[in-house]
Amino acid sequence: MSITRVDVSPDLENASVYVSVLGEAETKTATMQALTHAAPFLRRHLIERVRIRRVPALHFHLDETIEEAARVLDLMRKVSEGKERG
Repeated sequence: MSITRVDVSPDLENASVYVSVLGEAETKTATMQALTHAAPFLRRHLIERVRIRRVPALHFHLDETIEEAARVLDLMRKVSEGKERG
């Protein structure tokens, strides 16, 4: 799991945390469920460690752009290899 981006609302009420999870669909689902369940716990730890006016509520979103980019690169490689042979 990797955090790919965090968008915080201007009023610091909410933070959208985008997460990349490599693996099967079941792994992704389980990871997202665990993060959603752990969000209040993680926010409490942020409150203790980060000195800002307000610590936002965390909302996790699955980010599949890394996997999509890898698929596109793989397709481009296959096309390139096909041109070299033909």
